[in-house]
Amino acid sequence: MNNVLNKLLTLPNILTISRMFLLPIFALGFFINSRMGLTISLTVFLFCCITDYLDGYYARMYKQTTKLGQMLDPLADKIVVAIAILFIAGFQVISIFAIIPAAIILCREIVISGVRDATEFSGNSFRTLFLSKCKTATQMLAISISMFASIIKSHFASVAGEALLWLSSLIAIVSGFIYCKRHVFSK
Repeated sequence: MNNVLNKLLTLPNILTISRMFLLPIFALGFFINSRMGLTISLTVFLFCCITDYLDGYYARMYKQTTKLGQMLDPLADKIVVAIAILFIAGFQVISIFAIIPAAIILCREIVISGVRDATEFSGNSFRTLFLSKCKTATQMLAISISMFASIIKSHFASVAGEALLWLSSLIAIVSGFIYCKRHVFSK
């Protein structure tokens, strides 16, 4: 039993799981309804972004890749980004027009999660595209800049964050189309 637990509780898996457990603190920061609250949320979000990079790095570097990690990592990424997008939209950190790319991103994540599950259920491999890694990085940067802009009350930073959100929605569409073409339409 300890051997199985040791294989599952690797540093990469602990980092991945920590991202999901920190989401209530992320949410709480928005309900504090102040610069300090948003700063708490941004700090938690940045921690989640950093651990997203580190869990993959450590898994590859120390050969600690597990089936649990392969399942949890993309799920944690999608949950963190989805929750962050819902909160920045719901608490009006982004403009009403930026809800369009936010909705595109959320819809893409749901569709591609289904494609991933169906592909893996049928016994086929679902490899992450480099373009999807760019999408995730752009989303995380867009969300971080948008939150930071709200904290410092910067119109320029707000516009930059929303522009990156639009860019990430475009990358989401393109990468989503590639996944669908590869795993759905080619059958």
